Amino acid sequence: MNALAPLSLSVAALPGGSVQRPPPGHIPRLTLQQRLFAQDCRLRLLIAPAGFGKTVLLADCARECPQGCQLLWLNCGADEIYAEQFVEQLGKLLGYSAGLTTSELLAALAHEPRRLWIMLNDYPAHSNNALDNVLNQLLSVTPAGVCWWLGSRGRPSCNLSRLLLEGELLELGPSDLCFSEEDVATWLLQIDPARSHWAHDLYGLTQGWPAALRLRLLAAQVEPAAATAPLDIEHDPLLSEYVEREVLHGLPVELLQMLQNLAQLPRFNPALCDHLFGVGEGALWLRGLIERGVFVQELEAAKGWFVLFPPLARLLRSLTSHIPCNALHVHASQWFASHGDIRAAVEHALLAGQPEVAGSFLERFTEEQVLQGQDLALILRWRSELPESLLCSTPRLILLNAWVLLLVGRLDEAQACIDQLARFQPRSDGARTRELFAHWQAIQGIIAYGRVCAVGARSNLLEALQGLPESAWAQSLLCRSALTLVAIGEGNLELAQKLSFEALKQARLHGNAVFEALLELDHALLLEARGEFARAESLLQRVLTATDPAALRNTPVLARLQLRLARVQLRQGRHDEAAQGFPRGLENALSCGDPGAFHGYLGLAELAMGQGDFAGAFAHLGRAERLMQRQHVSETLYRGTLLLASSHLWIAQGHYERARMAVGRVLAYSQRVEAILPTPNFPELIPRLQLLLLQMDLAQGEDVREPLRHLREQALSQGRQALASELWLAYADASTACGDKAAAEHARETGQVLRRRLAYHCLWFSVAKPLRDAAPVQPATANALSQREIAVLRLIAQGCSNQEVAEQLFISLHTVKTHARRINGKLGVARRTQAVAKAKALGFF
Repeated sequence: MNALAPLSLSVAALPGGSVQRPPPGHIPRLTLQQRLFAQDCRLRLLIAPAGFGKTVLLADCARECPQGCQLLWLNCGADEIYAEQFVEQLGKLLGYSAGLTTSELLAALAHEPRRLWIMLNDYPAHSNNALDNVLNQLLSVTPAGVCWWLGSRGRPSCNLSRLLLEGELLELGPSDLCFSEEDVATWLLQIDPARSHWAHDLYGLTQGWPAALRLRLLAAQVEPAAATAPLDIEHDPLLSEYVEREVLHGLPVELLQMLQNLAQLPRFNPALCDHLFGVGEGALWLRGLIERGVFVQELEAAKGWFVLFPPLARLLRSLTSHIPCNALHVHASQWFASHGDIRAAVEHALLAGQPEVAGSFLERFTEEQVLQGQDLALILRWRSELPESLLCSTPRLILLNAWVLLLVGRLDEAQACIDQLARFQPRSDGARTRELFAHWQAIQGIIAYGRVCAVGARSNLLEALQGLPESAWAQSLLCRSALTLVAIGEGNLELAQKLSFEALKQARLHGNAVFEALLELDHALLLEARGEFARAESLLQRVLTATDPAALRNTPVLARLQLRLARVQLRQGRHDEAAQGFPRGLENALSCGDPGAFHGYLGLAELAMGQGDFAGAFAHLGRAERLMQRQHVSETLYRGTLLLASSHLWIAQGHYERARMAVGRVLAYSQRVEAILPTPNFPELIPRLQLLLLQMDLAQGEDVREPLRHLREQALSQGRQALASELWLAYADASTACGDKAAAEHARETGQVLRRRLAYHCLWFSVAKPLRDAAPVQPATANALSQREIAVLRLIAQGCSNQEVAEQLFISLHTVKTHARRINGKLGVARRTQAVAKAKALGFF
């Protein structure tokens, strides 16, 4: 700190050249200071728009100037310094002779023996080639003991890339300088503890913009209306005055008007600016704003596209609310439509107040986009802004809206929407009539599946597949997916395997990664139903790794993969991984409006129950229910699963009658529906409800062994091994209650062995209990079969040839033969039939 002594002497001759003192309530940015001090380099750049704390951070660093190093501080005055003035003032600051030319200054600096920190505050942001050229030359001749620090709103036109390659440049930008939510909380706690609870809201309003944070808090301290929450930026006169002075003042008229218009646009690029503001001029003016550091940020996810810093954009929209901007949005809508960006075209048409134009653009959405679940939340918002008469004005719009409503679980609304097709019948074009009827059947079939009615689902879906044209391949894939799920729900897992294989083959023919991932979810559900959790996890991991993240963006598929992966990890007892996966998948599901978010809350509730946190579990279930109700999701899609989970919690708390009423309610509904299906994505709902009811009957002293045996045999015949393991354990408890010790020991050992073989460590919605270590981990054979070998042998037992096994398991024929050879060796047999018989005897399937 002694190095500050020469500072007053070296800066005294420069008006306003002193280091800025800390503002009231200042919190040193220690982490940023450490980053700046950690790297020994020639130039440290702080580049950000107005109000990001560049000067304050430079001053904090200046006060930490090491001993033996002289600090020189020069306020450049932002836009008011020229190359000649800069050379003169820098020479004076360095203590050189007056009147040095640029060449003389460079020569003197090249031989500078002192250790120096030269800090240039408010270096000009707008283009000044002469000044930047001088700075570039100074940097190139700087000796090892001299370090430059530069704060500016724009990057100087120097050879910065070379400095970066040489390790001589450290640059901090707006994302580094803005406050994090944690920083905001710490700052509030220090200067205004009574408002420390504002941290989240204040960060959301300002996005960590330091100037806005300070001014918003100052305004709040004098505004009675802001006693409970921070006011919006749009209503902040202090911030408005700051922006007028620091951002807008001094801008040329054309740049000021362009900035005000850009505040109305969600995103923009040079080509769009040319279209809106004049060919050649628009792109040039945009570059001018960027060079001046006027809050124009490049989007990381879309190179070449820019956005105005949202807090400033909101403020500018408020300041210019009296200026009509309909024409701006009309022209933007036309430009986006001509470039194939229908989403943006619809958005701007709505902002322009032209719903008919928006409806015409909406018709251009491809079926593939909608059926992949792209922008579901956005399309639902558009539905709320468009008149109902427009949404049902053409068969295409009716089908589009019906599919959207179907994908978000609003079955009754989808039914009412698809019924509007009747207004366009009969048609003179017979082929088109048959095609529309096939589309109607496809939607009807999926609605029936969502309403858990197997008969209506299967018949409509099969007939739809016969009538849908080749161009409707996406609808056909969804029909095949629904048929696969119907088969899983009915317990016909062999049929489900064939249907899943056929659907995946069709998806791959069309080369669509999103549909392929969606259908792999069906395959994973099939494996999960069989209890093959390790294979299901491997499949989901492979899909997540192999699929391009950009393909899954704006679709619910990514969230569903993450949630399903967390679920199979939980089944295998890996609670920590599941505890990370469920929130991640839930966040993604909520962001795209997918009702699958329900399963995120369900997973979190199960984790809480496993830890004995019943209150936390009920809280998560409550959030799940409220979400479904807010999104108007049909009850058949979630109510049964919700009641089953709640019943497990009630029983754990001793509320047996409440649980019995809930379980009875679902089972009574199942008796009223012909060939009822379980809730989608939870194919074991009905047998689990029946099991829970029998366990309650057992607790009341009833002999439930026979119905448990029936349930167990049904699960085994369907290949539901995980469920069968639980039924074996329940049968053991029932046998113990009836005094049949031998049967109880046999059932318990069989159930435990099966659980171990499946790595089924975490029973569904139960307080965590470790598996007993006494039981053997594998069936009674020295060389136990792997999960993949069991899958191969099961298909062999069904009479499949090697080629058919290869096709169903998606492996090569050579791999099948290798598995078969290993199976025979492990079981000590020579033929396929012998292998099947011995595997059954050993309890492998």
